Amino acid sequence: MRSVLLVAALMLVSAHTYAIDQGGQIASLITFESAAARPDGRDGEDNVTSILNAGMEFTTPANISFHGGFSFVLGESFESAIHLGTRLYSASPALQIFPGLPMWSYIGGGVSFLDEVVFYPEAGFRIATSDASRIDIFIKVLNSDDETYDKHIMVGAGLTF
Repeated sequence: MRSVLLVAALMLVSAHTYAIDQGGQIASLITFESAAARPDGRDGEDNVTSILNAGMEFTTPANISFHGGFSFVLGESFESAIHLGTRLYSASPALQIFPGLPMWSYIGGGVSFLDEVVFYPEAGFRIATSDASRIDIFIKVLNSDDETYDKHIMVGAGLTF
């Protein structure tokens, strides 16, 4: 266990150094998503109810970000996993609802390594609430060979700080 924590700490320090050298930024990313639509699973039971993600995001000056971390799935049973993904943000704010709160649109995709591998496309908006924090509002469609995760439409919100 100690070696895993040591490797994780070294990767975080290395990623942060790389981000500074490349002109990008690295930030914490926490998201919560809930199933807006889901099929009935085995024996007519519903499957994934919600997912909590905690991780890190590296955003490049070219408006591309890479993120990864841990996922905690709530549903018929508790499950934890690792997730990786990428996003492409609009070059300039897509719109501005309130003065001083620009909003960027994004599309992306990722993979979660649950009991079965789950792929997902996503689309959303990122709202700049301050110089150091952002709020994400998004939709994902889970795709998997296992019906426990397949065809779930997830709606969520996140915080980057």
